Amino acid sequence: MKPGNFVLAGAIFCLLGMVTASGDSGKKMDLSAVQWVTQNPPAGEELNSCVRVVEFWATWCWPCRIQISHFKSLAKKYEDRNVIFIGLSKDRSADTVSEFVTKKEINYHVGMDSGIGDSWGVQSIPTAFVISHEGKFLWCGNPRDAKCEAVIKQAVAAAPKPLLEGVDLGRYSYLRIKLCGGAQFVEAYTALEGHAKNCGCTEKLCACKVLASVNTKLREKITAAQMIRHTDPKTALTRYKDIVDKFGGISLTRESELIYAQLQQELGGQIPAVAKAE
Repeated sequence: MKPGNFVLAGAIFCLLGMVTASGDSGKKMDLSAVQWVTQNPPAGEELNSCVRVVEFWATWCWPCRIQISHFKSLAKKYEDRNVIFIGLSKDRSADTVSEFVTKKEINYHVGMDSGIGDSWGVQSIPTAFVISHEGKFLWCGNPRDAKCEAVIKQAVAAAPKPLLEGVDLGRYSYLRIKLCGGAQFVEAYTALEGHAKNCGCTEKLCACKVLASVNTKLREKITAAQMIRHTDPKTALTRYKDIVDKFGGISLTRESELIYAQLQQELGGQIPAVAKAE
């Protein structure tokens, strides 16, 4: 195909009618085969607990290029609300995408589409999908559509409140999702502790201050569980389980792990379905 025809074909592909939302439809949020262009790509554990906004795009797609600033604004707006923004490019060259990402100072995860778009039924770009923290496909369409952010807001409201909501992590923002709990929490927390030990406290948001903010939020959760330890042990059991599952493995939560084990023995390990961790 001649270069001119390739560009024309790309333009037609971009301007085709948008895909309509279709619920789950058997789609799977599996990004294990993605070749990431940006650093610190999201791990499976992170993706399983967050609201996700996945956009399919390309550097040669003019409508895609136009909406990048809007997608960047959304990523910035929801960065502390456990929302992960991902752009999967249909370009052939990862180097081309990498250069473009650097030039445009893109602030969200970017990778190469490895056939995911086809499996999700993407027929034109840009197309964005909003996926709940439970993995349900809530909406798809043009990311500039006002409906996109409306659905994101609904998904955020329905998701558990993230530990570090409203906390500015400064240059350690790349650890945010991991620090909000899960399989990689201990790794991220240990890394932050390491930075704090060597911190010269010359920055407004140095490692020491960020670590202190994380610890404050953890203590709030622990205190909330402690307050009902004897008056409402069943709900306390649920809260301690949440602490242990998400934040266990560090000295700050060691006592919570012991109390959780004690409550399990006292209550026979029964966690009421109606009780939910806050």
